[in-house]
Amino acid sequence: MRAKTKYTLLASSIAMINSTGQLRAQESAIDAGANEDIEQISVVGIRSSIASSVARKQESGQVADVISAEDIGKFPDLNVAESLQRIPGIQISRSRGEASGVSIRGLDEVATLLNGRNYFGGASGVSINRFASFEDIPAELVGSVVVYKSVSADILEGGIGGVVDIERTDALSLSGPTIAGSLKEHYGDLSKEWSPRGSLVVGNVWDYGNSGGEIGVIFGVSYLEREYREDLVRNSSATPIEGDFPSGTAPSGAKTSASLNSSPAWGDRERTVYSLGIDLSLNSDTKFYFDSGYTDYSTAQLREEFVWSFNGANTVDADFSNIDENNLYPASVTLSDMDFDVLSMIDDRYTTTYDLALGFETVAGPWRFEGEVSYVDTDNETNFHNTRIRDTWTALPVTISNSGFVSQPPSVDFGDFDVTDEGNFDIVQWRHESRQLKADESAAKLDIDYMFDEGVVRSIEAGVRFASLGTSKNIQNNHIFDASGATYGSDDPLNLVEASTWNDFMDEYDGGNFPNDYVAVNPAYLLSRNDEIREYYGFTGQSETENPRDSFDYEEEVTAVYLKANFETEVGGYFVGGDLGGRYVQTDTTADYFFDTGNIDQNGAPIYEGTKSDKDYSEFLPSFNLKVELTDEMLVRLAGSKTFSRPHFGDLAPSLNLNFEQGRGTGGNPDLDPFTATNLDLSLEYYFASGGMASSAIFYKDIDGFLQTSENQETIGGNDFIILRKSNGGSGTVRGLELAYQQFFDFLPVPFDGLGIQANYTYVDSDVPSPNPLLPNISLEGLSDNSYNLVAIYEDDLFSGRLSYNYRSDFLVTTEVAQEGFGQLDLSLSYNVSESFRLTLDALNLLRRDHFEYRAGDKYDPYHWIATERQVLVGVSYTF
Repeated sequence: MRAKTKYTLLASSIAMINSTGQLRAQESAIDAGANEDIEQISVVGIRSSIASSVARKQESGQVADVISAEDIGKFPDLNVAESLQRIPGIQISRSRGEASGVSIRGLDEVATLLNGRNYFGGASGVSINRFASFEDIPAELVGSVVVYKSVSADILEGGIGGVVDIERTDALSLSGPTIAGSLKEHYGDLSKEWSPRGSLVVGNVWDYGNSGGEIGVIFGVSYLEREYREDLVRNSSATPIEGDFPSGTAPSGAKTSASLNSSPAWGDRERTVYSLGIDLSLNSDTKFYFDSGYTDYSTAQLREEFVWSFNGANTVDADFSNIDENNLYPASVTLSDMDFDVLSMIDDRYTTTYDLALGFETVAGPWRFEGEVSYVDTDNETNFHNTRIRDTWTALPVTISNSGFVSQPPSVDFGDFDVTDEGNFDIVQWRHESRQLKADESAAKLDIDYMFDEGVVRSIEAGVRFASLGTSKNIQNNHIFDASGATYGSDDPLNLVEASTWNDFMDEYDGGNFPNDYVAVNPAYLLSRNDEIREYYGFTGQSETENPRDSFDYEEEVTAVYLKANFETEVGGYFVGGDLGGRYVQTDTTADYFFDTGNIDQNGAPIYEGTKSDKDYSEFLPSFNLKVELTDEMLVRLAGSKTFSRPHFGDLAPSLNLNFEQGRGTGGNPDLDPFTATNLDLSLEYYFASGGMASSAIFYKDIDGFLQTSENQETIGGNDFIILRKSNGGSGTVRGLELAYQQFFDFLPVPFDGLGIQANYTYVDSDVPSPNPLLPNISLEGLSDNSYNLVAIYEDDLFSGRLSYNYRSDFLVTTEVAQEGFGQLDLSLSYNVSESFRLTLDALNLLRRDHFEYRAGDKYDPYHWIATERQVLVGVSYTF
């Protein structure tokens, strides 16, 4: 039945394309005699970017989408991922309001390439991923981005979802001396702070030698600061309410929060990125190039977390009037006692990433040779500090009031307890953890093409690539916490505890009426006064000894060879082209780590034993791409391939990252295997004007051994934790439909001839087995079944603007937690003061897309409410 539905949808999309052609028929007749004039028009700005992207998509040999810069230093968005989210089939993840990761057709295993070579960088603070964090890549230094949804044998392996190739600007593409720059100020409506950002790109091309050679140099620098704030409330777990109360008997299944957290998080990010490209062409046949980049990224995230712990057995009374078969949380609950902690945390991270490549391209008769050596290195140092103060009252009555809607957080009334009196608290915990994460890769490749003058097969491509990758993770942890309840006393001789005021906390919600005034240890002191704190309380210096449990070294040797045939012919009057090939990949890995033997030494400490794990595997990855041109404007594509992805480094590391405050943690699994996908794509594309396009596509993926996140209780050091780990699942399928349409209405009279529109819709259906017994079959994590984009565009000689709305439906965060669907509205405006100088205004998250998470399978069991901030950027840009 599903297959029939898919093809019905495809038929509907074909009808849509045909109707678009009919709408354009009158315009085409008018334009038929003026094609030569139209082709000579030079269009710049948004329209130029879209027209270039559409032209590259049409000429592509694969199922692909392209985003092009409007001009040097003028990428369409502030962030590469922000642009990618408007491509059909792509959904993004965000970190503190900034786009950071992408998934293609529901799969976040997306290979990220930089000018065609492997690139990774950044760190979550817990691990380094195989793929790039897009927040580390400034849009101003990007020339274009290509998203491959189908692959060919010559494209680097590693992404079962697809491949994103970020292309820096080629210096030889410059027309002469070039200077492009921008300055902007960034404001967040929760942080109430302005932050600067700017970029500068300079370059030039000179004649070289007497054979028509050229040498080009392009240098770019981008700087960003950002102050941010994000508020959240978490219903971490529930406790049952049973028995008789003044209001009546508790209904079966009635419950209230067992642990409720409210937390304002704030901080700053600072990122400086440099890029340098040198291109030398000796003549029209031979070129050498050097490409490099360096990223310096630091962030300090501060958080105060207010944690209430409740026991349903302490219930005095409750209002059960709102309880029904769905909602089991009473409208209000009064309890005779609770525990109240105030945590202060700072997570200080510093990451550097640099990449470089040296290569050549040359043509000798029918032969073409390309060679390259490359290197990428990323290092991350993270220092995490936290402390906890706890109420000293033996009986602390409290009332929890729910707003009546699970999408609204509850309110808490402390009664007579004064949360602003530091005498009501003891300091009970100090903690300092240091993490060092490193990864690097050296690679070399050689590609050889042979071109034929005639015949169906137009060229044969072959190549080989060698890569050596290594990563390590080390953690030193000083966790000072006495679970017996002993404290360091309520005295505060170092004056660490201060008044803490949070205006507008969760004010966008009808619920969430928490006190705005507390006392807390100032999180900034945990870093700036660390030595003073340690000396006063007699703590030893930070351990230099690696915790065996948290030490992990991993090495990977990869050899890949490929062979591909490109063909062109004519069948029944239709042009047919494409490629057929295969890629063979051999991977040899070695992992060094420690495991807990389950024994303890004479001091009661766990005994660890070192082990080395070797794993070798190989994959043959066949692929084909077929393109049939039905007319000059309409074509059909059919593509098939096998792809595979290796587990992320952090998912392999058996070390644990524990949150003692929440009793939760994450851990890796060194036994993870790579996972594969068999892919099929069919698309119909109609190119009816410059920048105008309508398309439809259906796709199918059969995935084997995909990774899933499951929660399990583990006892660690005598304490129970809920640990999240990845494991290989069974087989699953992903299938879906993409529809897209975009057009500029330049046939309308002035001033309406500057109007344009982009619209696309994606439906994805996935079916995979689940480790959650409550959900025997689930969707892939991070996958929304429905998503769409609507973009209104206007551009003339002086003014350009874009209003874009992006929506995605509910999706799983883990197999245990889901997030409600949401939409985001963004605005971008610019005014050209002159040919070189323009003013800009960008507004993000205009509708304040607050997030709501709930227990998977039960939308009436809330888990997380997150309030994000609106962002505004004003600035100027200059091009010479």
